[in-house]
Amino acid sequence: MPKTGQKFERFIEVVKVLRRRCPWDRIQTFESLKPYLVEEVYEAIQAINDKKYKKLAGELGDMLLHIVMLSVFAEEKKLFKAEDVIDSISAKMIRRHPHVFAGKKAKTKEKVWYRWEQIKQAEAKERGEKHKGILETIPYALPALYRADKVQKRAARVGFDWDKVAGAWDKVHEELEEVHELLGTESRKLKVESRIKEEIGDLLFAIVNVARKLEIDAEDALQLANTKFIRRFSKIEKKLQKKKLSLPEMDAIWEKVKAAEK
Repeated sequence: MPKTGQKFERFIEVVKVLRRRCPWDRIQTFESLKPYLVEEVYEAIQAINDKKYKKLAGELGDMLLHIVMLSVFAEEKKLFKAEDVIDSISAKMIRRHPHVFAGKKAKTKEKVWYRWEQIKQAEAKERGEKHKGILETIPYALPALYRADKVQKRAARVGFDWDKVAGAWDKVHEELEEVHELLGTESRKLKVESRIKEEIGDLLFAIVNVARKLEIDAEDALQLANTKFIRRFSKIEKKLQKKKLSLPEMDAIWEKVKAAEK
């Protein structure tokens, strides 16, 4: 057996021991691990963003721990085992890459994507599942910006997309005008509030579309903006610890920090 395989089997045994002997691990369930699983994924993303690849190795280990723990939980309930997880993903990758493993041709990524969706639909039909559109299978639980980007990319695969970024940018202006129009409405009734929320959503969706056309990850772009705001605001916060500041005073500090960064 390859060295990696031996280490993996040893790790599964470590997790099983923890499950039996550790008071914390013993009480965990599928449901209780969900928030930790999400957290580990984001910590891995942070390591990639920071280009801290040694740290990434550790974060991937944490992700692997959760995969193995969930597999051990399933084995306890006689649902499936870790080897079933590996067999399943191996078979899926071979099945969905006929251009690699079955002599089929696919010279472009668009052809790969098209065939992938066709195979997915065939698999669902074999399982007796109701057919879902290519957008309906995108998880609702994804962060909204990621989900918007994924929705747009899948629609683009079948040609529903602007040829150039200018069309997407025009849509941003169109949505912005609709927001302005509603904000100028004197009535602040629930119906108007609901429409403003909807139009703000449309505006955000349109901005994600522009980012996608420019090959910019909207989620990363917003996180950079968050980090920049926190960095600049920390200078204001230091002054606030000494005395109360007016909005113009805080704005002046902000502009000074902004200018210094440039």
